[in-house]
Amino acid sequence: MYAESKDKGVLVDFIKALEKVSGDKIEYQVVPFPRSMNDVQEKIVDFHLPLIQMPGSDTGTDKFDYSSESIFHVNFTLYSNKSLDITSQSAGKFKVETEASHTHYFNFPIAPSSNIENSLKKVDAGRLDAFIFADAAADQFIKQNKLTNIKRQLYKRFDVKIILPKGGRGGPTDKFLSENIAKLIKSGEMAKIMGQIDAQFNNWQP
Repeated sequence: MYAESKDKGVLVDFIKALEKVSGDKIEYQVVPFPRSMNDVQEKIVDFHLPLIQMPGSDTGTDKFDYSSESIFHVNFTLYSNKSLDITSQSAGKFKVETEASHTHYFNFPIAPSSNIENSLKKVDAGRLDAFIFADAAADQFIKQNKLTNIKRQLYKRFDVKIILPKGGRGGPTDKFLSENIAKLIKSGEMAKIMGQIDAQFNNWQP
């Protein structure tokens, strides 16, 4: 949904909107995530998108910079077994998993999961205390599998940014992005595009 191909996806629509509002041609590729991140760090490309901003990422220790502007938000949701009293504050005291590439977003020990659906089924069956991940991805599995022994609550709403080569924050590319994102926001085009993936947390329960 984010970038299904070079011509389809929310982020492809975003790039095309940036081209239109700026009047500049943007050469872009849809490539595997690790390659794209490496290309930014090696300064082969001007920017990569998207990436959830790490808590405490303003320390300057990353090998890249985050853009000044956020492009959308992600609701990381705590999915816990209904028999347990787990909150965002107490999650570290329980057996919790998250998608494998996101374990470093948490300040407590959390196990990696290679399969979102299986982790949610384990929570529903009581074999795992909780699972934390983006609601846009996890909710569909709960509904498809009719899992009713799970409680949902917002863990954290993360900013999603564009990634720039180290030293790029405040530079020409960052200014270009900030100026033209501001134009898209003012025109309502940003909300139209990102509204497909950027929504406030909905406190529905299975």
